[in-house]
Amino acid sequence: MPHDTIELTTPVGRDWDPVVRLVLGGIADRLNLGFEELDDLQLAVERLLLEAGSQESVTLAFDISENGVRTRIGPLRAGALAEALQGPPPPPGELTLRRILETVVDSFGVEQVADDGQLIVRLEKVVRGA
Repeated sequence: MPHDTIELTTPVGRDWDPVVRLVLGGIADRLNLGFEELDDLQLAVERLLLEAGSQESVTLAFDISENGVRTRIGPLRAGALAEALQGPPPPPGELTLRRILETVVDSFGVEQVADDGQLIVRLEKVVRGA
């Protein structure tokens, strides 16, 4: 399968979650992801969008290959998001954004995109058996 990229710029808010789910469902179908793998990816993306809070829009870019999908979400306002993802590990039993991402995606990272503190969060979900 050739490497493909899908890019979606969407307003942020619960009203737009179905649009994001539709795109993720199409990607899951293309990669033959199971329900649990799709659910994990949706949870990661929706939680990051929830953390985006009051900003007006965000761009999601999905790089699709036979090995999985790499997702870039941003730019996001840094604030507590950078600390939540790059700070020390959370205490045992505390459900944080970092713990959620560590559980549902294979890897994640943060890139600073501008001097104004905006970030792009990278997520990677590998197709098992690929």
